Amino acid sequence: MTSATMARPGGWAESLAERIGSYDSRRRDAKAAAKAKAAIITAFGLALSGAPAAITKALLGTSGVATSGPALVFGTERRTSAVDAALINATAAVAGAEASRDAANAACIVTLFGLCEERGKTGQHFLDALMSAAEISPLLAPMLSPAGGQLGYALFGEVAAAARVLELSRPKIAAALLMAGMANVDSSPAGPVGARSLMIGLSLRSGLLAALLAEALDEVSCAEMIGSEANTIPSLATDSGAPGKAAFDLLAVQSPPAADLWDQFEQWAGAVLPRDHIAPLFERLETIDKVSDLATVSRLLQGRGAQEEAPKKVVFAARGTHEPEETTWVP
Repeated sequence: MTSATMARPGGWAESLAERIGSYDSRRRDAKAAAKAKAAIITAFGLALSGAPAAITKALLGTSGVATSGPALVFGTERRTSAVDAALINATAAVAGAEASRDAANAACIVTLFGLCEERGKTGQHFLDALMSAAEISPLLAPMLSPAGGQLGYALFGEVAAAARVLELSRPKIAAALLMAGMANVDSSPAGPVGARSLMIGLSLRSGLLAALLAEALDEVSCAEMIGSEANTIPSLATDSGAPGKAAFDLLAVQSPPAADLWDQFEQWAGAVLPRDHIAPLFERLETIDKVSDLATVSRLLQGRGAQEEAPKKVVFAARGTHEPEETTWVP
C-alpha cells in the first residue's frame, strides 16, 4: 500500500485487508504445526479451567446469553451461537489463565474454534486459519499501535483468522477490521481477573461479530462504511513496510515453566470434564488436522452433567394381576 492510501480515511484498514487477502500460506513444517497444536491444547485447557470461575458462571446465568445454537460453551452441555460462545469461552480462557500476558491469545483460539464449529469446518480448516493468522501477525504488527497491548493484536489476529474461515473479499476484510477497531481499547485492560476476563471476552466477541457482519454486507456497503466511518478511528500507525522488532506471536500460549503439557491439561480439564473424556480429548487435539467433524471434539468438551442419564424405568407385572408396577432400576 502507498502512503497516499494510508493517508485517506480507512487507509489503514484497506492496507491491512490487502496484506491479509494477499497472504499466501507457505508450506508449513512439522515444528510449526506442533507449536500450533500445543497452543490449541493449552488454550482449551485454560478455558476448561476457567469454566467454573464466578465471571463465567455469571455470564451463563445472564438472561439472553447462550440461548441456542451449534457452538458449545466449554465444560457445559449448553450450545449457542458462535458469537455468544466467543464471549463465554474467551472470558473463561482468560479467567483460567488468571489474566496472564498471553491470556488474550488463548481467548482468540477458543473463539476461532466456535466459528469453525458453527460453520461445519474440519479440524484442518481450524488449524489452517489459526496458523495463517499467526503467520500474518508479523506483517500486521508494524501497522498496529502497541497501546492496546496483546488484546489489540489478538483482536485483529482473530479478524484475520475469521476472514479466512469465512472467505471474505478484501473490501469485506477492511470493513471487518474497521468495525473491530471500534471495539479495540486504547490500552490493555487491567484490574481484577474477573473484570479483565470480561473485557477481553467482550472485545473478541465484537471482533467475531464484525467479521460476520462484514460477511452479511455487500461490497458496496462495505466501501461506503470505510469511507464514512473511518474518520471515527484514528489511524493505527503508518506503514513502515517492515515487521516490528518484537512481532506479535498469536501462538505464544505457554504452559507454566517445566510443566508437562499432558499433566497440565489433565489438571485443567479435570475441573469440569469426566475423567474418561480427558485423554481422548487430548489425543483429538494433538491430531486436530485429522479430525473431519469438530462435533467429535465438542462432545468431549461437554461437562460431567451432560453425560449423566436419568435412571431407567423398568415395568414389572405384579403376580396375579394385570396392573403394572413401576420401579426404578439403577444399573
